Amino acid sequence: MSDAKVGQYYYIFDSRTHRPLVLDRATGEHHPPSSDSRGPLIDHVSTRQGPAVVRQFARWCARRVNPGAVSAHTAAGRLWAAAQRDAPDAWQRVRRDTADSVMLAMSLGLPQREPRAARLLTLQACTHPEAQQAAHDAAHMSERWAEFSAPSAPAEEAHGMRARHVDWLLDRLSSA
Repeated sequence: MSDAKVGQYYYIFDSRTHRPLVLDRATGEHHPPSSDSRGPLIDHVSTRQGPAVVRQFARWCARRVNPGAVSAHTAAGRLWAAAQRDAPDAWQRVRRDTADSVMLAMSLGLPQREPRAARLLTLQACTHPEAQQAAHDAAHMSERWAEFSAPSAPAEEAHGMRARHVDWLLDRLSSA
């Protein structure tokens, strides 16, 4: 999603999948991750390298949002602890237990451009059972974190994060 267009979208919480959906403010239509230029690259890396590599990418994105700054007893801390393990049962449990915090982050934190909300959603993305979806969501939310955390020039920070995402993914393809 182009940085200039971020204001044209809003987020809702999909209670079936426990993840954010991006909707166009004017039309109400869903803005699918495939419209993000990283989407095809993530899918290609998944096809060539497998789901373990794109899961690794989601965790790499999460490390960019400074997860060490959160207490282990918070929703963000619990999500990060679960995301670091390959334990889908633990992911499901922590996603269920932190759903209220995630919903508040999406409905209140993101519209106010809160970096903590974007951090929580990045960490939550890592626990998605589908590795490709985890990678798509973690990339998107870590980019929002970079944008919201910028003391000045948020568009440049978001662009820089997106460039680092692409570099990481291309590095994995070149090492294949």
